[in-house]
Amino acid sequence: MPKVPQDSLLHRQTAAVDYLDCFAANIPANHPVSITATALAFATGAPGWIRKLLKLRDSIVGRFGLKTAKKLTTASSLTLSPGDQLGIFKVLDKNDKELILGENDKHLDFRVSLYLQQQPAQQQLLCTTTVHYNNRWGRIYFFFVKPFHRLIVPAIIKSTLGQLGIPLS
Repeated sequence: MPKVPQDSLLHRQTAAVDYLDCFAANIPANHPVSITATALAFATGAPGWIRKLLKLRDSIVGRFGLKTAKKLTTASSLTLSPGDQLGIFKVLDKNDKELILGENDKHLDFRVSLYLQQQPAQQQLLCTTTVHYNNRWGRIYFFFVKPFHRLIVPAIIKSTLGQLGIPLS
């Protein structure tokens, strides 16, 4: 598993991390991308099967008072500043190479870092997720979500690259 870069904005987060994963995808040098374009593609380009899973999730957890997905924000109106809503995520922090998305809820807090790492012959997109359990319900909830999460994130990364016009290998 790739490591979170030392200069990642995630290191500013103060909550303890109970779960962390990091997925990487290579971006060819002849297709450089910006963090804003990457974040917009990430937030709006989930495959249909993932959108259906999120609707199912919302119908279940909404009954327990947990936060559900909000209507997707129109990409053309976004500045991607902290506090902006980007699809189901809130923008929490940003710089030229990284954007932190996330949400705090009564059962858990999560962060998603989209980080563009420059390498000699390419860029690399690192997608890191951290979760902090606020109570036992957060631990129970994520126990059931984790297997889906591990399938969903690589699929969204692949979709993100496709939306950015990057050839998929």
